[in-house]
Amino acid sequence: MPHPAPSDQNAAREIFAGTGEMSARMRAFDWSKTPLGPPDTWPQSLKTTVRILLTSRFAMWMLWGEGLTFFCNDAYRPTLGVKEAWALGSPSDRVWAEIWDDIGPRIQHVLETGEATWDEDLRLFLERSGYPEETYHTFSYSPLADDRGHITGMLCVVTEESERVVGERRLRMLRDLAARSGEARTPAEVLAALRACLEAEAHDLPFALVYLPEGEEEALQLAAAVGLDPERLGLPLRMLGAAGDAPWPVQAVFNDLVPRVADLSALPDLPTGPWDRPPTQALVLPLAQAGQTRAAGVFVAALNPYRPLDEDYRGFLGLFVGQVTAALKGANAYEEERRRAEALAELDRAKTAFFANASHELRTPLTLMLGPLEDLLTGDAGPLTARQQEVLEMAHRGSLRLLRLVNTLLDFSRLEAGRAQASYVPTDLATVTADLASSFRSAMERAGLRYGVEVSPLSEPVYVDPEMWEKVVLNLLSNAFKFTLSGEVAVTLAQEGREAVLRVRDSGVGIPAAELGRLFERFHRVEGQRGRSFEGTGIGLALVREIVALHGGRVEVQSAEGQGTTFTVRLPLGSAHLPPERLGAERTLSSTATGALPYVEEALRWLPGEARPETLAEPEGAPLPGERGQVLLVDDNADLRDYIARLLAPQHDVRVVPDGQAALEAVAEALPDLVITDVMMPRLDGFGLLRALRENPRTRELPVIMLSARAGEEARVQGLMAGADDYLVKPFSARELLAKVGAHLALARLRREALAREQAYSAELEARVAERAREVVQWRDRYEVAVRGAGALIYDWDPATNGILYSGAVEHITGYRADELPGRLEDWTERLIHPEDRAAFAHEIERVLATGEAFQLGFRVVRRDGTVLDVEDDGYFMRDEAGRVRHMVGFVRDVTERKRAETALRQANEELSRSNAELERFAYIASHDLQEPIRTVGSFAGLLARRYGDVLDERGRQYLHTVELGALRMKTLVDDLLVFSRLNAAHPPFQLLDLNVPVHEALARLDMTLQETGARVTVGDLPTVYGDPSRLAQLFQNLIANAVKFRREGVPPEVTIGAARAGNLWHLTVSDNGIGIEQAYFTRIFEMFQRLHSRDRYEGSGLGLAICQKIVAQHGGQMWVESTPGAGSTFHFTLSGGAP
Repeated sequence: MPHPAPSDQNAAREIFAGTGEMSARMRAFDWSKTPLGPPDTWPQSLKTTVRILLTSRFAMWMLWGEGLTFFCNDAYRPTLGVKEAWALGSPSDRVWAEIWDDIGPRIQHVLETGEATWDEDLRLFLERSGYPEETYHTFSYSPLADDRGHITGMLCVVTEESERVVGERRLRMLRDLAARSGEARTPAEVLAALRACLEAEAHDLPFALVYLPEGEEEALQLAAAVGLDPERLGLPLRMLGAAGDAPWPVQAVFNDLVPRVADLSALPDLPTGPWDRPPTQALVLPLAQAGQTRAAGVFVAALNPYRPLDEDYRGFLGLFVGQVTAALKGANAYEEERRRAEALAELDRAKTAFFANASHELRTPLTLMLGPLEDLLTGDAGPLTARQQEVLEMAHRGSLRLLRLVNTLLDFSRLEAGRAQASYVPTDLATVTADLASSFRSAMERAGLRYGVEVSPLSEPVYVDPEMWEKVVLNLLSNAFKFTLSGEVAVTLAQEGREAVLRVRDSGVGIPAAELGRLFERFHRVEGQRGRSFEGTGIGLALVREIVALHGGRVEVQSAEGQGTTFTVRLPLGSAHLPPERLGAERTLSSTATGALPYVEEALRWLPGEARPETLAEPEGAPLPGERGQVLLVDDNADLRDYIARLLAPQHDVRVVPDGQAALEAVAEALPDLVITDVMMPRLDGFGLLRALRENPRTRELPVIMLSARAGEEARVQGLMAGADDYLVKPFSARELLAKVGAHLALARLRREALAREQAYSAELEARVAERAREVVQWRDRYEVAVRGAGALIYDWDPATNGILYSGAVEHITGYRADELPGRLEDWTERLIHPEDRAAFAHEIERVLATGEAFQLGFRVVRRDGTVLDVEDDGYFMRDEAGRVRHMVGFVRDVTERKRAETALRQANEELSRSNAELERFAYIASHDLQEPIRTVGSFAGLLARRYGDVLDERGRQYLHTVELGALRMKTLVDDLLVFSRLNAAHPPFQLLDLNVPVHEALARLDMTLQETGARVTVGDLPTVYGDPSRLAQLFQNLIANAVKFRREGVPPEVTIGAARAGNLWHLTVSDNGIGIEQAYFTRIFEMFQRLHSRDRYEGSGLGLAICQKIVAQHGGQMWVESTPGAGSTFHFTLSGGAP
């Protein structure tokens, strides 16, 4: 800088008086070296203007004279940047050489015309920081006259608006992205919204790329590119590992969630976006929100080549990427919920179809059982002894009960699928109802109940489906009989206005008030309810409600615990409320009506019988009286009690009781040697009885065998862990029961040692169950569902002034205009935030002010009209160079509709889950009630054949053989149905296992069959896989049994099991030399109940291969078949070689 001569310094002190930096510089400057000369020679007008310039706190600069000499004040110094050191006294066209094409004509106009100019938010590219920088200025050029009045200079009063203009542009981008992505429901829609936003405004993001993880390897796949063509530029579309990072560190940012700056200067032919030069840097950010430890992807943001990457720019990009992250997270969560809802609905439909198909399949063997039994009972095959008559009647009752259960199952599945067909015909409802009610009179009287039927004539016939009305009346009467132990049952039918009203009133045990709301739910049972029997499917009342609803009516219930219950059915008269096409319509579906007889006969079996069954003749080799065991049999089914008692009577003394409470009373009278108890019973069930016996020191070591229709390892473990000595699954053979009873009586003397071993085993099992429960809790805690959207209110809060600026959809969120909202944070909180949310909001604001981290808040806003919105607030702090908070910028989004949709979706999921749970319970109940009659029919048919076959003629023996075959087929079908049904339940955690173990277990189960057929099984080298050993054993058992069953006549079966590695999977094969399969059936054989041959030629349920495919699918594999007719088949399937 030139220095003034001493003579000039006195004049300079007067002109440049002041304490500012520029005043000092001007005093020290040697003005004689400039065209203006020493200050004491300046005209007074120049001195006055310079004095005004230096004393003003508004940014100003000026030029004077032909040399355009440059002056500025302290307020203007930041605008000069690196030019500040030399700009004073220099020609103005040199100081602003880079923008002279923009400002030079304006200055010339002022100097030539004396007219001032005005520019607002003019964009100028200043090189004040060593590079061209995008800046915005509002300024006025005013003429300056010398002492003679000639225009000699120009004064510029300027305000730099760069921060405001760029900030508003970025806020518009955030608002636009929020508006576009707010309704996005899939990641593709979110990326489409991002593309549209960047195409509309790209000054701060000339181009952008989004990488999302793909597959188990977590390779990053390019999901979106806006503003450039990556393939044309040769950029990577898929990145895996550090080697795939070039030209930007995508993989590193994804791994450690630390943003990085990438240098783009070496990349040729990059697009420029809205600028005239390509970006030289890109900021690579993780798609992750505050507190997350795992990124949802990576965002590559090309930077504005004319703006510095300062805190404001980083803050904007953080908000922008945070909004993209929130939208992607919300879309992923929404899609996951939708897929889960669809899966649950599909499972619900599949189970309904499964039950419908199963019920149709069950009716065929039932027909083959009921027909021959009825022929035998009518005496067509010859006279029967009293004992034969009794046994056949028991088998016939069991078959009728089974038929009623199957029909109930079919009705249930039709209602579930919406396929129930009603044929409404005008009916004399009084006569029909009276006939149905009278069928229960004998049962009511035998039970000692007062029974009244009062039916009044109706003014006109009622349109009903007679078969459906029969089920309504009989179900209500059966329910009243079961739960009325004393007192009365009354049935009335009368007309009330334009309705026919049926009432079934009883003085029974009543229903707790808390249970009334759930009474008509399918499969719901009132816990601890006293009744004549615990049997039943739990859908009788639900079926009544559905049938009445089909008739346009309604069912009501009134009940008081201990006082009785009244069911009221109201049916509208006339036919206007019914579908016209169903009036008198012909049925296209098979009838499920059975008449009143099965209901009445079942009710009669609930009545108490003799205390001790009839003693059967002792066979040869029976034990002496002193050696006979004392057995207590506990079961609520009279037929089962009679059967087991007669089976044990030749060798043991048997006492029978109908429930657990009666059993405790019998044990108190006389201690037996062994207790055989059913699980499901009224008053006190099998587990309650077992618990009471184990808690009493007198009976703690008493052997207990539990009987249940609930099959499977889990049910067996439950019984053993409860303290049972053994667990028999119905149906069981007489030989198995006798063997177990004898063994446990023989081991009674060693009970203490056996009990100690049992306790150790139970402790181990409890540890396993507890460990699995902990694993379930861990996985549940890891799962998080979050659905986030975006709103449109943008705010800017200044902590220094506590003022808030608003923009965007302010009126939509708050109901106020922006100028009506309070300017202070406290007032805003008091007026807008829901009172219940204010404390939490204030606490969170204090926390984030202390930490300075970005935040997301959810709270409720009370709008001007009093309505309440659910909103989400995403905010970001902007700091100065010293780290102090300068602004908090964020956006508030309306998520009310989204939360409502989430609530509705969650409720739908809960309803579907509840429906599936009900179907699982129904499978258990159906299995309990289906297996018992099958075992009864098969056992008694075999007993008849062995003991009385020689007194029957050939036709009678053929009938018995047909019954045995039907029962065997029925047992096979039910066993396979239960296996298939249990596959829907959650499997235990997979474990690492050697496939040789389940293969040899399957061969052991089939050992007798393999020996009888001369089959040869060759097992190759098998791998170690992750899986469930019990289900894999079932898989190999079905495939090997299939190969043996479908062998060629006269050719011994040959089965080969092999394995080969296929990438991460193991490819398993089971080959045979059997009859083969035609190609047309390659897909159909894996469907349920599919047969390629008649039952006469090959026995089977049609479920074996469906079970196989289900097991393979649960292990994450696929299954298919290759075959040549006459040359054999090869079944292929894949299993995972690693942890699933």
